[in-house]
Amino acid sequence: MIVRRAFTVAVAAFFLFTGSASALPFSQAPRQQAREKTPEPVTGDLVSLNTDTKSLVVKAGDTEMKFSFSEETEIVGAEKGAQGLATVSGATVTVTYQIHGTANVATRIEVKQKK
Repeated sequence: MIVRRAFTVAVAAFFLFTGSASALPFSQAPRQQAREKTPEPVTGDLVSLNTDTKSLVVKAGDTEMKFSFSEETEIVGAEKGAQGLATVSGATVTVTYQIHGTANVATRIEVKQKK
C-alpha cells in the first residue's frame, strides 16, 4: 500500500512539473544573443602605419589604439589607398571599426584635410 501511494505521488509530481514547464510559451524561454556591437568611430592623429602588417595606430587624446585593415577597408581622403596613408603621418583620421575578438578591425579610414 505504501509503495503504491509513493508511486502515485511520484507519477503525479512528474506530470505536474513536466506539464507546467511545457505550458510556458516559447517566447518566454531565456535567450542569449551574441551580437558584437559596432563601437563609435575614433578620431585622432595617425601615429604610425605599417603596410606590411596592415596595421595603424591612432592617438585620440591620451589613448593610443591599434587597428588592422585589409583590402576591403574603405580609405577616404588619401591618394592610392593604404599606400597614401603613409604620406599623411600625423594627419587627423577617423576610423570606423568593428571588434573581432581582441582585434580592432577598421572598416573605413577617413583622412581629414589639413586647413
